[in-house]
Amino acid sequence: MTTTPSLLAVAASGFYLLVLLACTAAAIVAGQNRQQPSHTRWWLLLAVFFAVLIVLRLLAVEELVRDHIRDTLRASGSYRERRSIQGPIVVSILFIAAGAGSVLLYRWGRSLRGRRNVMVFAAILASLAMSFLIVLRLTSLHAIDALLYGVLKLNWVVDLGSSLVVLLAALGYIRLVRARP
Repeated sequence: MTTTPSLLAVAASGFYLLVLLACTAAAIVAGQNRQQPSHTRWWLLLAVFFAVLIVLRLLAVEELVRDHIRDTLRASGSYRERRSIQGPIVVSILFIAAGAGSVLLYRWGRSLRGRRNVMVFAAILASLAMSFLIVLRLTSLHAIDALLYGVLKLNWVVDLGSSLVVLLAALGYIRLVRARP
């Protein structure tokens, strides 16, 4: 089954491409200006992350995975009980994300020195938020769907907001590195 990407998916992919280019530029600037080697690696990893997001959007992989999960549940006769299956999964995801986020904020946050490190850290956290959103979309629980796709459109707010944070962090990083004496 092939799925044609929607206009929104193509637009999101275009925005992801801008983020990918900014992350790549930040990696190049970091390398050329002898910044911490970890900065170059993180920016390159973030660029790869956004390249993967582009592919996932354009190939509609999330929709295909969700359809496969639904088909599997229907075939096993568990589709009607999916909420009882999805509930613990969503709660587990929320606890894991909250725990991992807390550990990252505590361990890395206390040791951050300098605005360049803060830019890299902000980009990493925003990408983790994007990953968390993707996992939530895949679980597709009705209550979560109401939050993600309802009146507030948290799906697009978190998706575009996280991408924007990474874009601005990369551009801010480039500006900071180039401005140093």
